[in-house]
Amino acid sequence: MKKHDVLRQLFSLIVPHRGRFLVVVFITLLSTGAGLVEPLIYREAINDIAGLFVKKANDSAKKTAGEELETSAGPLEDFLHQHIHPHQTVPLPAKKTHEKLPHGRTHVSERTPGEAIHTLLVAVLLMLGINVVSYLLWLYAENKKTQLDCDIEQEFIQGTFAHVLRMPLAFFGQRAPSAIAKQIDQSESVSAVVGAFSQSILPEVMSLVGIMAIMFWQNALLAMVAVSLIPIYLLVAWRSSKKLESGLDGYYEQWEDVSACIPSALQGIKTVKLSGAEGREVEEYRRLSSRAYQDYVKRARLSNRFTFWEGIIRHIATAMVLGCGGYMALIHKLTPGDVVMFVAYLDRLYSPIDELCSLWVVTQQHIASISRGFQLLEHKSDEKEGQLLRMHTGLVEYKGIEFSYTPDRIVLKSFEMTCLPGQITAIVGGSGSGKTTAVDLLLKLYEPQRGEILIDGQALQGLNASSVRASIGTVSTDGAIFRGTLASNLRYKRPDATEAELASVIEQVGLANLVARLPQGVETPVGQNGMGLSVGERQRVQIARVLLSQPKILILDEATANLDYNTEAEVKHAIHALRGTCTIIIIAHRFSMVRDADQVYVLGEGKVIEHGTPAALIGAGGWFAAFANAVEEEDDGTQEEEVDEEVDSDAEPNDE
Repeated sequence: MKKHDVLRQLFSLIVPHRGRFLVVVFITLLSTGAGLVEPLIYREAINDIAGLFVKKANDSAKKTAGEELETSAGPLEDFLHQHIHPHQTVPLPAKKTHEKLPHGRTHVSERTPGEAIHTLLVAVLLMLGINVVSYLLWLYAENKKTQLDCDIEQEFIQGTFAHVLRMPLAFFGQRAPSAIAKQIDQSESVSAVVGAFSQSILPEVMSLVGIMAIMFWQNALLAMVAVSLIPIYLLVAWRSSKKLESGLDGYYEQWEDVSACIPSALQGIKTVKLSGAEGREVEEYRRLSSRAYQDYVKRARLSNRFTFWEGIIRHIATAMVLGCGGYMALIHKLTPGDVVMFVAYLDRLYSPIDELCSLWVVTQQHIASISRGFQLLEHKSDEKEGQLLRMHTGLVEYKGIEFSYTPDRIVLKSFEMTCLPGQITAIVGGSGSGKTTAVDLLLKLYEPQRGEILIDGQALQGLNASSVRASIGTVSTDGAIFRGTLASNLRYKRPDATEAELASVIEQVGLANLVARLPQGVETPVGQNGMGLSVGERQRVQIARVLLSQPKILILDEATANLDYNTEAEVKHAIHALRGTCTIIIIAHRFSMVRDADQVYVLGEGKVIEHGTPAALIGAGGWFAAFANAVEEEDDGTQEEEVDEEVDSDAEPNDE
């Protein structure tokens, strides 16, 4: 994604908050402007202090001149007394009082200690007041900016997260969840860029322009000396930004891989331990992180190298201004206060330039990071808005369905199936025959290339995916247990379920013993992916979650594969209690789960090869009969062996 596209997207996030954004900018500009007058106050204070030395020099000169005047004026006074009016006293010329004159461009005027102290006190109070006001304005703007940043970040992350959740399953199969999460969570980058525009870039530009205007207004020659090295400084800064900007996409991809490594190992910690792969996981992390850290160190060294040269240029410029300004003060072309003022402004002159250059580099890095979040928004969701499903009886019809994950292999071809309301429809067949694909199409996780699926006569293609899934409950072997309490996991599909309904479904699926031994009952926290629960307990939690939602259509995809036969019997009893109230579709490798089904569809190579009641299919002596005859009688009961015919080894992963 190009930079201007990222900035345009960011601008679209700021537009709804433009009023608050402009308030932050305005207050920050006031804070910056208040700080520009400080060096002018320095000048007046320094010049008044220098005026004390002017008085001493004048006193020395006057003392010498006064002695000469006293010697020459003695006979004149005698003459006046003797010849003009011997009885009158002739008044002497009145002694002049001190007059406070303003300092000039090239000289400082005489000041008394009282005047200098007064100026110094006023300067101190002014600087204190200006700094306090400037800081209060900045603090107010910072608080406003923080709230603005949070609102914009929240909207961006929520919008991106919502968009990603609507993406098809194929999208998630190509990326690690932690890498996607890192792309979504761009809070630091969004706030940095928004803050740069609201509180840094414009104020720094204003500061730069204001300082240069004041310097040229005060003394054009010294101002030219001060800015003479800026072009070289800008050239170094520009080269620095270009070097640091290159390769940012690959840099962030490396860190996404590093971020994905640890969560991946922790999520599969049991498999890691059982495989003795702890060392391999650590080595893989070392390999990925070493490359990323080497790149980080390389970029840091490059940044420090350019920072060194920028610092050298600043110091040379300061020396030039101090040397030239000092010489001009000696020849009475400038006052000492002017020199101090220029040195103070010079530091403030290069600071905005340095800050703007740093902001440019950092902003480019953040923009590169944010662009990875915006790239997620470029992926279009296959889920289109449609009409809401109006569920009546739960009749499901597959008509002439053809579907393939890749063009070279068709998973379902001319597939026909009808699931009647209130009945149990079982789907069996070998691995890769298309069983799970068939229900995934019903859930609108994928769209068929040909044919249509109807629910109560409504074509699935024109229906809203969320409304379809809200009416269908699904239990599969790979269902998730989320971090939170057991109760929140059970209510995940139906948050408004009552305590009585919760207790009833816990009893139905055999979770009562688990709840009884948990320290906080259903309010006990469970770890991510059900850490702390056995495989069977996790499966029962998922079954209870779906039963609690009271769906109109219930899909059980190997729902009891991880349960013992006693628990399976309890679950079957709960499922059969729903018979007549909803449409039930069961995918199973256990004959015990499909023995009491109303009808059975046997799939092979993407087509229906057998269809009928369990008794009729057993009598036909086909695939289903072999499936049923695989049951072995044991002393303690009946157990079934799984019949698993490999129809096609090139089946889509996770497709039964």
